[in-house]
Amino acid sequence: MDDLYVECLVARKPKPYETLLRGGAWGLAALFLAAGFFVSFLFLIGSVIMLIVCFLCLPRLSVEYEYLYVSKSLEIDTIFSKEKRKKTAEYDLEQMEIFAEEGAFQLDEYKNVQAADKDYTSGEEGIRAWVLVVRNGNGTDRVRLEPNEEMIKAVRSVFPRKVFNA
Repeated sequence: MDDLYVECLVARKPKPYETLLRGGAWGLAALFLAAGFFVSFLFLIGSVIMLIVCFLCLPRLSVEYEYLYVSKSLEIDTIFSKEKRKKTAEYDLEQMEIFAEEGAFQLDEYKNVQAADKDYTSGEEGIRAWVLVVRNGNGTDRVRLEPNEEMIKAVRSVFPRKVFNA
């Protein structure tokens, strides 16, 4: 059972201001471009700068998280605009304290533990989020995840005394 491999992809819900930011940036670039043709050549420089900003920064607003569970290790990657992947975190589950669904009473003793809170969920209302409390080299992390049933079963099969449903 040590060679389990499970992956899960979770798309983060866009925040309201991100849509406004995306539309505003493209609108400003178009406005600078039009002003460059009709008012002054200097506005074309502004439009080029805005287009560069749009192509470099706006793709980072579309985010997905991929969880990979392989041989007692959980790796979390962030995928921007379904193109660029960045390794975000890796946890050795041998150092796991608990993996429980939010609302499970077993999490109560970890509420006051000094830990870094990390959220890799979709941000949707009413999701079934799970909390992973794990020690790492720098202290303790409290990680919110949105795993699928297959991943929960895989972790439970290796660590049955540390996985709890609400």
